[in-house]
Amino acid sequence: MSTQVRSCPKCSQLMWLKADQYEVLDAETVRGKCPHCSATVRFKLVAEGSNAAGPKMGH
Repeated sequence: MSTQVRSCPKCSQLMWLKADQYEVLDAETVRGKCPHCSATVRFKLVAEGSNAAGPKMGH
């Protein structure tokens, strides 16, 4: 998988997570640690639609 870009639900800052900074829990969910506030967060991957293959920016 590529770099995942998400906003942290705890501190609202963008997290740019490389493949070695998160773990895949199942086909739809990954877990990582925010580099800003160190919170452990989970997020769903977009699997359908125009944003399915690119970075997820919350649009």
